[in-house]
Amino acid sequence: MILLIDDDAFYRSVIRSTLEANAYQVVEASGGAEGIEMYQRCNPTAVITDMRMPGMDGADVIRAIREIDRRARIIAVTGAETFNKVDYLKLAEEAGADAVLRKLDSTNRVLVEIGRILEEG
Repeated sequence: MILLIDDDAFYRSVIRSTLEANAYQVVEASGGAEGIEMYQRCNPTAVITDMRMPGMDGADVIRAIREIDRRARIIAVTGAETFNKVDYLKLAEEAGADAVLRKLDSTNRVLVEIGRILEEG
């Protein structure tokens, strides 16, 4: 099961459709706090989290999930590499993401990274 955390409903629907078409089960959360609750409830095999969300950002989500389970498999995604002088790609790596993707990357790239991190886990 893959937990998809993103405040962008359209992006969630695209990624969910892609994952489900490739035999993955998906649960969704529209924000960081909800995502952490879902993680604890569902114990997913991997997490895909947006980095820029209102309230709790992706770096906080990654750190919170790592506190719960240091072996969690996490992919961070961002629509903008930098925003207000924050480098979200670097921030995701520093927070502990196993992979970092841009939202403009192909859905095939998402599948490749999911497969890779699940193999490594």
